[in-house]
Amino acid sequence: MSFSDLRSIGLKDAEIRVYEHLVENGEELLSAIPEKLGMDAEAARSAVEELARIGAIESKSGRLTPVAPKAFLQRYMKKQEMECDLRISELRATVGRLQSTLEPLYAEKRLGMRMEELLQAIDGLPAMELETVKIIARANAEVCILAEEFSWYDKVREELISALERKVAVRVILLVKDGKVAQRVEDMKQHGIEVRFSGREWRNTRFTIVDSRELIFLIWARKSDSSRIYYRPGYTKNPGLVSVFHDSFDLLWEKADRL
Repeated sequence: MSFSDLRSIGLKDAEIRVYEHLVENGEELLSAIPEKLGMDAEAARSAVEELARIGAIESKSGRLTPVAPKAFLQRYMKKQEMECDLRISELRATVGRLQSTLEPLYAEKRLGMRMEELLQAIDGLPAMELETVKIIARANAEVCILAEEFSWYDKVREELISALERKVAVRVILLVKDGKVAQRVEDMKQHGIEVRFSGREWRNTRFTIVDSRELIFLIWARKSDSSRIYYRPGYTKNPGLVSVFHDSFDLLWEKADRL
């Protein structure tokens, strides 16, 4: 193999000539390159800059020194591998975006299926409370809440009162009515919130429904020691899911005791 084989990794003829000259002569003044290699100054400068960029030569105080082929070619290969990995990563991300965009369209047009997610995950209980405040603020007709003790009542109280002022009906079902719950019940009733108590065994879920079109819910499982494992809260506007929860609320409401 010869220096001309450096074309296989992308070096241009001018760059190869400069590198070969430096390897054969050890070092050279930058200013002497054009004359000794019969190149114009701009071509020589461009070749030197590219060789320095890929680590084939070193430049110090106007003197050029070649880097051993093994060292510079290994560095060059690692750089190319990194750039290749980056391009693959970018390509993978692009393919993922295209797939998530086009696959639902294909499924809907060709298979008659709607592939969008039924619900959006909410990051934890504090975020759930915040999102609940937001959907209550958007209520136009009705708010339905199933809660255990409604310990977070103070966090949504102002929005519930505001909803009542907009003539929004607010119904709350509680599963506990002792202790501090009684104080909350009295406060809710004073402002016109309908409250009922259900002492029956109920599913491991709590939720808020607004206008029969928005739902925020929490589901958990019970461990063997009766402690709870909470799943991430969810939000949905899917009519099917909302109706399932709303029908459950109405059924429980009819069987619950007035407070």
